[in-house]
Amino acid sequence: MAFFLYSILFCALFYLHFSVAHRAWRMIRGRESAELDMSYVRLEDYFGQSFRSKLANWMKTLQPAAGSTAGLRVFDKGNERIFVAGGAQYPAGRREREILVIEGDFTCGRDCEFEKELMVKGNCAIGEDTQLQALAVDGTLHVGQGSRVRRWVDAVKQLTIGQDAVVNSRATSRTSIELLPGAQALSLFAPEVFTEGRHENELQIEVAPPVIVQLPHPDRTTAAAHGYDPAKLYSMGANTYLYDGDLHLTAPLHLRAPFVVRGDFSCPKESLLEADVKAHGSAAIGAASVVKGNIVAGGDITLKPNTYFQGLLHAGGAMRLSRGVRGLRDKLPVAAYGAGVVTLESNVVVNGKVASAQRVVALSTPVAWLESTRIPAMRA
Repeated sequence: MAFFLYSILFCALFYLHFSVAHRAWRMIRGRESAELDMSYVRLEDYFGQSFRSKLANWMKTLQPAAGSTAGLRVFDKGNERIFVAGGAQYPAGRREREILVIEGDFTCGRDCEFEKELMVKGNCAIGEDTQLQALAVDGTLHVGQGSRVRRWVDAVKQLTIGQDAVVNSRATSRTSIELLPGAQALSLFAPEVFTEGRHENELQIEVAPPVIVQLPHPDRTTAAAHGYDPAKLYSMGANTYLYDGDLHLTAPLHLRAPFVVRGDFSCPKESLLEADVKAHGSAAIGAASVVKGNIVAGGDITLKPNTYFQGLLHAGGAMRLSRGVRGLRDKLPVAAYGAGVVTLESNVVVNGKVASAQRVVALSTPVAWLESTRIPAMRA
């Protein structure tokens, strides 16, 4: 009997350690958890869609507050207020401390400040040096020069981020995003992301280089004469190869199998990479090259002018996409990500996503390049 009582006491003390957790489990048992919304990682424009959805729900459930008129409806949501108006035009220096919904077009002058979210169902033009919290637009959106968005922006039609404007989080559009010189964002996603000089003349490509290095190499003598040591090549199986050391080729490369470079990697202009490349160091792709595989580098990645890529670029350091670079792929978006600063020169077009752990910034078009575009065609 004594042992039986001791066992009961022991089990009771043991249960006390987990009683709070058991009580919480009983309260939520059978319920569907809403704490994690997996759309957050699946949808690039999650913030814009989520805000639109919540706003629509608030408008259905809340009753207009006292003082509402036909031209301005006011809704109280806890400690916040929602102002709903038709088309509006704010003068320069205007301050808005409430959530603002505009059911038509909206413009504001320079140096305005919006402390809460702004929703525009028509077209929207934000004046220079304006401060915003977040912005969702169902039409076109122009963010003025020097403006700053503390969170995100989302547009259904074309989004233009003006010179030296800053978006501290995601910038998304269902149509296109134009990033003007000096503009910055943490992440850009649209069917077409492009920089200034979208329609500049492009460099002509030499379609038949006199010497081509093929890897894996059928001709060891030719490969060895152009910066490649066959003794450093090892087969990893599954048609994948490892190069033990830095690889800097001096003749155009035709890559036919996945390649791992235990060091830095570079190839000259007019190379063709049909497979993936992973470099432990940096990676530099020459001008007018075609990259059909993915490029992953532990350091920096540089794509020289007029390079075409159709996969993933992932840099553990900085990334630079030079003028004329194109990121295009049929039916699927491409992506370029850098842990450091991602720099976009003029006339860069990416159909998909450009993102950075620090910032994506567009550069202005150099004067020398503007002068050169007056020539009908030029050689790389």
